[in-house]
Amino acid sequence: MASITTLSWQIAKHMLDGGRARVYLNAAIWEPGVKLLVNRTGKWETHTRDFEHASPENIEVAQLVVENPGRTPITVYNPALIISGSGRRNHAISPRMFKASLFGHETPATETLVRIDPYDRVTFLLDYWSVLPALLEGARKSKIRLRGGVCVAGRKRPRKSSRYLAWIIPRGSWTANKGVTEISPYTVMWRELYRATVSGREYDELNTYQLGVVLREAFQEFDSCPAREDFEAALERAEERHEIDCGALTVATLVMYESLKRDSNHLSKWPRSPKRESGQYQSVIKEGN
Repeated sequence: MASITTLSWQIAKHMLDGGRARVYLNAAIWEPGVKLLVNRTGKWETHTRDFEHASPENIEVAQLVVENPGRTPITVYNPALIISGSGRRNHAISPRMFKASLFGHETPATETLVRIDPYDRVTFLLDYWSVLPALLEGARKSKIRLRGGVCVAGRKRPRKSSRYLAWIIPRGSWTANKGVTEISPYTVMWRELYRATVSGREYDELNTYQLGVVLREAFQEFDSCPAREDFEAALERAEERHEIDCGALTVATLVMYESLKRDSNHLSKWPRSPKRESGQYQSVIKEGN
């Protein structure tokens, strides 16, 4: 009897001492080059008071955290969102991952294959809103459930975040922030321009600042939402004035206008530009026509 107990303890100790993964999924707000605000409760829905210092120009992201509480290293790969309720049984999707730096232990990894030392952790920033609208549109019961997950080398099944903290997202959702009732057209367009030109590359503070300048100048040429071709031309003029290249503007403006259409029920009014009223852009607009 004693030998059986000893053997059982040795097996249990081996399993406890060995490398294993714990997975958490947190809602976060990322302001590129400024700060990363994380809601560590694991809940999807947040409130303005949770991120009261956040700028309107931000991107809502999912922070996937993987910890190794064991005594041996582990290798994890394929960080993803585990989805149920979308018409396919518990399938996984790996959305765009953002690169960010200067956030200390919160600095996210961008590799899809990562080695984690004992008692260490790694985080990933997932752009879940880039895939969420399509998932919600095909949801079977007008909602989907999201959990974070990673595959662990040597293990058959992926490790997932808590079932009890799964994000339940209803169809029609456009933000995780319950305290927000509308969104600026500028914020919608800034997010898409940033995704189209910066994501997937190393963060560049100057480039991010210039993106905002170019977009705002193009934005201020109009009193209301213009035709896509007119806005694309305004972006090109702003680029020329600052002698920079924002990337594939045709693709960026197409996605911008798709997002404006999708969020049309929540958009605030297109603000009237004081620069346009003063005549600063009249000659530019005339030349563009």
